[in-house]
Amino acid sequence: MNNKLRKSITTLAFSLFATAISFAQTAQEGFDQLNTDRSEEAGQTFKKLAETSPSEQSLFNLGYYHVRINQLDEARKVFEKALAEDSKSYINQVGMAMVELGQGNREKGKEMIDYAVKKSRGKDANVLYRAGEAWSLFDKTSDPAEAIRLIDEATKVDNTLADAYIVKGDILSKKNEGGQAVTAYEYALTARPNYAVANNRIGQIFLRGKQYNLALDYYKKAIEKNPDYAPAYKDLAELYYLAQQYKRAAENFDLYIQKSGDKDPETVLRAAQFAFVADDYSRSLELLESIKGKIDNPILKRMYGWSYYKTNNMEDAIKNLEEFIEVAPTTKDEDGNFRTLVPDDYKYLGRAYNKMASEGEYTEQGIQALMKGADLDTNVAESAVTYKEIANLYLKNKEYLKAGMAYDKGIAMDTAKANGNDYYQAGTAYQYVASNIALPDSTGKIDSLSLTKMPEGMASLDSATLAAKKKEYYLKADSLFAFTSKKIPDWPYSYLQRANVLYNIYGAQANLDKGISLPHYEKFVEVADKDGSVNKSYFKQPYSYIALYYQTVGQDEAKAKTYWEKLLTVDPDNATAKQALGMEPEPATAVTPKKGSSK
Repeated sequence: MNNKLRKSITTLAFSLFATAISFAQTAQEGFDQLNTDRSEEAGQTFKKLAETSPSEQSLFNLGYYHVRINQLDEARKVFEKALAEDSKSYINQVGMAMVELGQGNREKGKEMIDYAVKKSRGKDANVLYRAGEAWSLFDKTSDPAEAIRLIDEATKVDNTLADAYIVKGDILSKKNEGGQAVTAYEYALTARPNYAVANNRIGQIFLRGKQYNLALDYYKKAIEKNPDYAPAYKDLAELYYLAQQYKRAAENFDLYIQKSGDKDPETVLRAAQFAFVADDYSRSLELLESIKGKIDNPILKRMYGWSYYKTNNMEDAIKNLEEFIEVAPTTKDEDGNFRTLVPDDYKYLGRAYNKMASEGEYTEQGIQALMKGADLDTNVAESAVTYKEIANLYLKNKEYLKAGMAYDKGIAMDTAKANGNDYYQAGTAYQYVASNIALPDSTGKIDSLSLTKMPEGMASLDSATLAAKKKEYYLKADSLFAFTSKKIPDWPYSYLQRANVLYNIYGAQANLDKGISLPHYEKFVEVADKDGSVNKSYFKQPYSYIALYYQTVGQDEAKAKTYWEKLLTVDPDNATAKQALGMEPEPATAVTPKKGSSK
């Protein structure tokens, strides 16, 4: 062979080798695009390869792409073309079997797989691998055991098939065999070190096992090895969501969309949900607007309603939530019960109505919606919080009996989490109820102003019943203030209110004679002195009562003198204290009449 011919043959061989390498790299690029949810780019890659480098493998890759994105009719056309060109293309027979299985023709699919495997004599790793994968693609026609058997045969022939191990791991994962799945993914990493897909799949297994830190490590490892691997950002977003790190969740889901180019309306809707929980309501609305008219999902109205509420657009919030409540889909909760709506649908609606109140703190529609939300909520703690929210609205609106009853319900629903402030506010509500119950005068009448303050339904009661009711509500307030003291013993005001309530229950003289309020006033002074921030005006009644008690009942002049002196420090002009201490009242300033005026 002369040198010129030898050189030409060498050049041709090198060219063919380079073309093969280029093809392999580009095909792998297509699979990587497919695995990173960049299906549109993957489609372009496989179509270009099928046109520029037509072969049984490039046609299989294109057909397989259509199978993966569930375009089975398109996949059939490609495989038919490949088999028309070469009826003995076993890899494309496996491809056609995928289509048959996907369309429910299990027997036909099995026949084609068995034929391809038999004819390739079990020595073609690619045929074995794809045959195994075919049995795993469609749940209704799947055969996990046969899939794993074929994949194991494939990896015996060629242990560098990283994606074959991935498919095996996925099958085991579906069977909840997490440990074996991780082993398969680790084999994938051996075949292809730093493979982002394998790292991410291991992260998913750890997430399912609630080993969140390990899941986080593997998701981050997947991104570190391939910053363009979109699914890792998606899984990371869901992990951060579970950890209630909503801002990070939203950021990572946005990165998923950027990396994958996924513009599916359902994906964008999920991004809007992440933006919402991250308190980025404008972003949530922006995303919702981008899919308006592109998705027939009633949940959109929920998201609009919630987001409009958060951006202070109450009219549109009410409109969307009312419409959503009418058409809400029926879904099952974790216990398998059918649930049409979630509590927040009614809660946001109620709050929106209340924000629109022209008078007072709420509207009747708003209160009713909040109550529906609370009653629908299976989370007892959240339901209790909503009833306390309702109680606060009633309290601000001076509807004290309704406020007290709502507090009672909220506290009773979740006693373990009821705090001192809950008991104090409830006590305050009942204290006002009692103080607003007016008793008839000696003529049997109640003045018109007092009647306007009377709790609903009490104006028609007789005087004895009214007196009993008044005492009943004062005693209820007293018990609630007592609970407050137990919950927050270093807070002075509950002691003060107990003393005041008991003072009103028994009357001034009867209370003083028995010293009923004494321990509570003394405790108030003790705790308030330690606190150091209590306004001095709050000490007037306690000092006066304690001083008077020790002067008239306790017969302790020293203590009485101490508290009269204390009273003058907060009320310098108090005549009773001055008189008790033997202090002369200040002489009145003489007024000289003007000339010509009468005396």
